Amino acid sequence: MDWNNDGVPDLIFGEREGHIRIYTGNGDGTLHFRGYLHDSQGDPIKCNYNSSPWLVDWNGNGKLDLLFAGYETESTYGGFLRVYPNTGDDPDSLVFSPDFIDYSGFYNRWRTTAQTFDLNGDGRKDLILGYEMGEVYFAPNTGTNENPQFSSYDVLQCDAGPINVYTNFSGGGRARPHVFDYNSDGIPDLLVGCNNGWIYVFLGHAVGIEGEHGNHGAALSLTVLRSPARGFVPYEITLPEGMNAKLTVYDIAGRPAREFFDISGGSGVMNLQGMPTGVYILTAECGVERASEKFAIVR
Repeated sequence: MDWNNDGVPDLIFGEREGHIRIYTGNGDGTLHFRGYLHDSQGDPIKCNYNSSPWLVDWNGNGKLDLLFAGYETESTYGGFLRVYPNTGDDPDSLVFSPDFIDYSGFYNRWRTTAQTFDLNGDGRKDLILGYEMGEVYFAPNTGTNENPQFSSYDVLQCDAGPINVYTNFSGGGRARPHVFDYNSDGIPDLLVGCNNGWIYVFLGHAVGIEGEHGNHGAALSLTVLRSPARGFVPYEITLPEGMNAKLTVYDIAGRPAREFFDISGGSGVMNLQGMPTGVYILTAECGVERASEKFAIVR
């Protein structure tokens, strides 16, 4: 992700000892170690073991917040799930409050990872959770994008049954999932790393979760007319008669970056000024149908 908003990809990752490391890109394929992540009071943001960070606009205010999973004790329920709000005003320098939002009462399994993704297509960011014992969980957001709420989670399923890289698939456990459109067909897919070093690929089906999506692309088409583009991105969309669509721009990690509502059919232009250089996916949703196109932004 672009940590300092300079158009160059950076690297943020957790480590065994619980710290979160920040490496900023130099623009030539190399990285510079910037340091460990601290809060606005100068205290390290860390856990005892296996930290797992994810940056996302958690409360819908346009700032990147920190979704942080980790664990304190070597026990089944010794983990935690927290959100550290970004309280800074400078998009080039993220500042995280020491007053975190604690979701551990909802989910506290150890050696877990957490990612946000609107997996059920209802317009709200959900949680994808990996677990030490191999399961990959889906937690639907029952609140809003500005105030996410979670009350339950279930194991994601595939054609062979529950996704578990310890029992159903011989990966040794320690599921590390990542959701994004792996084959660029407009449908979310799932990659799961595991303890023995393998990466399992689970391709999504058009039915989505619980049959929420119908026949993909049957009466909906979407074309990005210019890529790479600078600031303004033209597109063309065909819709069923009398219907409007929602357009969502996702970054390459599957995080929503911009949304446009009540889009009518025909040609249009999206104002994406201020977005970092990179590859994005534009997704159109109309009723139960969904279509996607990749494009790039340059400066």
